[in-house]
Amino acid sequence: MSEYERKQNVESLCKKLSGRQNFFKKVNTIEEAGTHASNIVAHNIAKNNKALSDGEFVKQCMLQVCDVLCPDKKNNFLTVSLSRKTVTSRIESIDKNLTSQLESKIGQFKFCSIAMDESTDINDTAQLVLFIKGVDENFDITEELACMRSLKGTTKGCDIFLEFQEGLLTLKVPITNICNITIDGAPNVTGKKSGFLGLFNQNYPGNNVVFLHCVIHQDALCKSALNMKPVLDAVVKLVNTI
Repeated sequence: MSEYERKQNVESLCKKLSGRQNFFKKVNTIEEAGTHASNIVAHNIAKNNKALSDGEFVKQCMLQVCDVLCPDKKNNFLTVSLSRKTVTSRIESIDKNLTSQLESKIGQFKFCSIAMDESTDINDTAQLVLFIKGVDENFDITEELACMRSLKGTTKGCDIFLEFQEGLLTLKVPITNICNITIDGAPNVTGKKSGFLGLFNQNYPGNNVVFLHCVIHQDALCKSALNMKPVLDAVVKLVNTI
């Protein structure tokens, strides 16, 4: 080929290459938007305690709405994957991301406090819930649900203390940064020898942690402020009649 023909051929090849690159960029952009939309739906499903399979129902509704409002964009909506398996993986990745953010904030805490409580769920499984509240060197306060630990078998003080340690270890919370722990009044928690409080003091002697018993409940405040006699008299009368 002559020099002119070679130049024309190179320009033609460059245009084809540019067109293909732009096509793939467009495809990648649509796929990224679809992944983003899938994460948003999965987050809302988890936040509202909906079934994981609801993602497929949501997608079906979106496609039907798309057929009415913007049928030319239907292919974009088809890229949003909302199968049960996909929603599960999305929620797991969101959970890992939130945990990573919390660990990062905890690493900056100068002081923190823990509120803990143990209760059974609807499946009669004992759950230990830990809330953490901390402050960094800039006096920015963070308060979050730290973790929820399942207690298998017994709920003795040693079981609660072990799960407490595992929860702090998972989130990398240094014991030296804890200045306060709020607990309930159950014997397995407040026991001075085999309870959580006793085991904590035995394993961390010389600590400066302040233990608080419960938090003032709103119903206790209402009871002290309201005159409940008219209500109680009516209730007692009805019970006695029955």
